[in-house]
Amino acid sequence: MTSRIPAITLALLLAVAVAVIGGGARLARKVESVRVVRDHAPLRGFADSLGGEIARLERLYNTHLRRIAREAKPAQEFETRALCYGIVGIRQLSVLQPRGGAKTDTHLAIEPRGSGALPAPTFGAPAPGLPRAAVRLDEAALLNGAETWGWIEEPGKPLMFWQRADRVVIVLLIDPREVAVAIDRWLAEWSRGEFAAVRVAGGPDRLLGAVASALATAGEAHGEPDFLLPLRARFGTWQLASWDRTETRTSYHLPTLAAAAALGVFTALLGLAVAAQQRRAAALAAQRVSFVNRVSHELRTPLTNILLNLDLATEALDTAGEPPRRLALVREEAGRLGRLIENVLTFSRHEQGKLRADPHACIPARVIDAVVEQFAPSFHRRALTVRHTGDATAPCLLDADALAQILANLLSNVEKYVPGGAVEISSTLADGVLTITVADEGPGVAARDAERIFRPFERLGSRVNEGASGTGLGLAIARDLAASMGGTLRLRPAAKGAAFELRVPAPPAFAISAVA
Repeated sequence: MTSRIPAITLALLLAVAVAVIGGGARLARKVESVRVVRDHAPLRGFADSLGGEIARLERLYNTHLRRIAREAKPAQEFETRALCYGIVGIRQLSVLQPRGGAKTDTHLAIEPRGSGALPAPTFGAPAPGLPRAAVRLDEAALLNGAETWGWIEEPGKPLMFWQRADRVVIVLLIDPREVAVAIDRWLAEWSRGEFAAVRVAGGPDRLLGAVASALATAGEAHGEPDFLLPLRARFGTWQLASWDRTETRTSYHLPTLAAAAALGVFTALLGLAVAAQQRRAAALAAQRVSFVNRVSHELRTPLTNILLNLDLATEALDTAGEPPRRLALVREEAGRLGRLIENVLTFSRHEQGKLRADPHACIPARVIDAVVEQFAPSFHRRALTVRHTGDATAPCLLDADALAQILANLLSNVEKYVPGGAVEISSTLADGVLTITVADEGPGVAARDAERIFRPFERLGSRVNEGASGTGLGLAIARDLAASMGGTLRLRPAAKGAAFELRVPAPPAFAISAVA
């Protein structure tokens, strides 16, 4: 990512330069448009024809609906649906009985769409347990009125067609959008010939459908129309739009244009200079990281020799006395140095984007016990007692080295900042997830610093830990390692001390080739 910063900076500044020049050009540009009003008589003549065609389609649709209302037999669902399928927009057919009658209403869904039940028209109160929204209709008007059929177009109610026959009312629930789509398709074909007279007038003109954006066009239109003639009908509104011709004159204010060009060129040159400086800084930073990485690797070899000779010297001496105790302290400090080197190398790999997990079969409990054993002498001198509980004894797949380094960093924090007391380590392995909690009885961490402590080189100063040494990388590296394993590391709320919780994926392993 660091190597891409100069290129990103250069791209941003070049984009700013282009924006400055473009903005200056727009500011300097002066456009004058002269409107030429057109004769809209051909458009009005077409509107009359269009209104007549829409009215004819509505009359034809009414005729089909009345025929369906006469011939429908709700008891014969298949035949009734077949009768309705030929007509677009019918969602439901309902037969409404007078409220004093013995029969109940029936509702037959024809083409239900969307989620939820279709609304049920009814007289009076809705039937108990009706699993749908009820739409109450006026019984007296529909059963006793002078009209025998008509439309129900009221706010808050769906569009419905009704027809009275034999003291019952047939109600058809209509989807107006579907009918409007069908009318749009018809008018698109119909207007091919009828729109010719409008095209002769020169355009640009456009016939806008109730649903479709355009059914017919003459010429290319831009912006809001200068003339708009709406034709409102039951199933939607159709519009005839017309644009007057304009003559455009363009000129530029030269001082503004020159200033914008100069500022744009300056910004581009600044971008080149900043990008070059960032490349040099990135190269220097990479050299420093590489140097630290090489030095850390070089320190590994003498440290390994020191530990080996410490073991040989310890075996050659008696188990009691001052020399063995001194050698144990040397080994403890060498182990601390080894953990510091490992943290530096891990941080270097993370900065280079090379931090990867290497899962293999292991037993988490053994890894935990091995890390605790490394800190046993130091914890004993500091009056820290460690208790490990849990059932993470089953073989699983995870990066044992990364897990050991995370635990070592957590226990190293305990070693530095906790003056004494109990350290509880609990581990559980369930559903392919390993959870480890490390809790101590130290001074703890304030809630406001729960995320800050995981930042690189961050150290919280206090009277308790002011004398503690460290690089401020331990917790940051521990969280990076947890993330590389696909897990998380967080500070849990605790009544006393600090409690860190590690959760990483740990799928079961069928066998272990080596002891962890």
